[in-house]
Amino acid sequence: MNECKQAETVKPADGGRALACRKTGGEEVRFEIYHKMIRKRVNGKGHVPILQNAASLTADVKNGLLLLEISSVTGKKNQAVIPVYSSFKGD
Repeated sequence: MNECKQAETVKPADGGRALACRKTGGEEVRFEIYHKMIRKRVNGKGHVPILQNAASLTADVKNGLLLLEISSVTGKKNQAVIPVYSSFKGD
Protein backbone atom coordinates (compact mmCIF):
# COMPACT_ATOMS: atom_id res chain seq x y z
CA MET A 1 0.00 0.00 0.00
CA ASN A 2 2.99 2.31 -0.24
CA GLU A 3 1.67 3.49 -3.62
CA CYS A 4 -1.48 4.72 -1.90
CA LYS A 5 0.35 6.38 0.96
CA GLN A 6 2.55 8.27 -1.52
CA ALA A 7 -0.24 9.09 -3.98
CA GLU A 8 -1.71 12.52 -4.59
CA THR A 9 -5.23 11.10 -4.78
CA VAL A 10 -6.65 7.82 -3.50
CA LYS A 11 -10.19 6.90 -4.44
CA PRO A 12 -12.48 3.94 -5.00
CA ALA A 13 -13.00 2.93 -8.63
CA ASP A 14 -15.59 0.80 -10.40
CA GLY A 15 -18.22 1.48 -7.75
CA GLY A 16 -15.87 0.60 -4.89
CA ARG A 17 -14.77 -2.72 -6.41
CA ALA A 18 -11.27 -1.38 -7.15
CA LEU A 19 -8.85 1.16 -5.74
CA ALA A 20 -7.13 3.88 -7.80
CA CYS A 21 -4.05 5.76 -6.57
CA ARG A 22 -2.82 8.66 -8.71
CA LYS A 23 0.73 9.85 -8.18
CA THR A 24 1.93 13.43 -8.62
CA GLY A 25 3.40 12.68 -12.06
CA GLY A 26 0.03 11.40 -13.31
CA GLU A 27 0.79 7.68 -13.02
CA GLU A 28 -2.26 5.69 -11.89
CA VAL A 29 -1.88 2.50 -9.86
CA ARG A 30 -5.03 0.36 -9.58
CA PHE A 31 -5.78 -2.61 -7.38
CA GLU A 32 -8.64 -4.75 -8.69
CA ILE A 33 -10.12 -8.23 -8.77
CA TYR A 34 -9.06 -10.32 -11.75
CA HIS A 35 -10.31 -13.90 -11.83
CA LYS A 36 -9.53 -15.13 -8.27
CA MET A 37 -6.80 -12.66 -7.38
CA ILE A 38 -6.20 -9.04 -6.59
CA ARG A 39 -3.87 -7.55 -9.14
CA LYS A 40 -1.95 -4.31 -9.42
CA ARG A 41 -1.93 -2.43 -12.73
CA VAL A 42 -0.01 0.72 -13.63
CA ASN A 43 -1.61 3.05 -16.18
CA GLY A 44 -3.91 0.23 -17.30
CA LYS A 45 -1.03 -1.96 -18.48
CA GLY A 46 0.24 -5.35 -17.37
CA HIS A 47 -0.48 -6.76 -13.97
CA VAL A 48 1.24 -7.99 -10.85
CA PRO A 49 -0.61 -10.54 -8.68
CA ILE A 50 -0.95 -9.17 -5.14
CA LEU A 51 -3.24 -11.69 -3.41
CA GLN A 52 -4.47 -15.11 -4.57
CA ASN A 53 -7.85 -16.73 -3.78
CA ALA A 54 -9.66 -13.40 -3.44
CA ALA A 55 -13.34 -13.29 -4.37
CA SER A 56 -14.04 -9.59 -3.83
CA LEU A 57 -12.46 -6.26 -2.97
CA THR A 58 -14.34 -3.31 -1.53
CA ALA A 59 -12.60 0.05 -1.16
CA ASP A 60 -13.67 3.36 0.35
CA VAL A 61 -11.91 6.50 1.54
CA LYS A 62 -13.34 8.43 4.50
CA ASN A 63 -11.75 11.08 6.70
CA GLY A 64 -8.23 10.38 5.44
CA LEU A 65 -8.55 6.62 5.93
CA LEU A 66 -8.53 3.94 3.27
CA LEU A 67 -11.05 1.24 4.19
CA LEU A 68 -10.52 -2.12 2.51
CA GLU A 69 -12.52 -5.30 2.79
CA ILE A 70 -11.38 -8.43 1.00
CA SER A 71 -13.36 -11.66 0.85
CA SER A 72 -11.64 -14.94 0.06
CA VAL A 73 -13.07 -17.65 -2.17
CA THR A 74 -13.89 -19.59 1.04
CA GLY A 75 -16.00 -16.68 2.36
CA LYS A 76 -13.57 -15.37 4.97
CA LYS A 77 -13.56 -11.56 5.21
CA ASN A 78 -10.59 -9.42 6.16
CA GLN A 79 -10.63 -5.67 6.77
CA ALA A 80 -7.85 -3.11 6.83
CA VAL A 81 -7.77 0.59 7.64
CA ILE A 82 -4.80 2.53 6.25
CA PRO A 83 -4.21 6.25 6.77
CA VAL A 84 -3.82 8.15 3.49
CA TYR A 85 -3.69 11.76 2.49
CA SER A 86 -6.17 12.33 -0.29
CA SER A 87 -6.60 15.35 -2.52
CA PHE A 88 -10.00 17.05 -2.27
CA LYS A 89 -10.08 18.71 -5.69
CA GLY A 90 -13.51 17.38 -6.62
CA ASP A 91 -12.18 14.36 -8.53
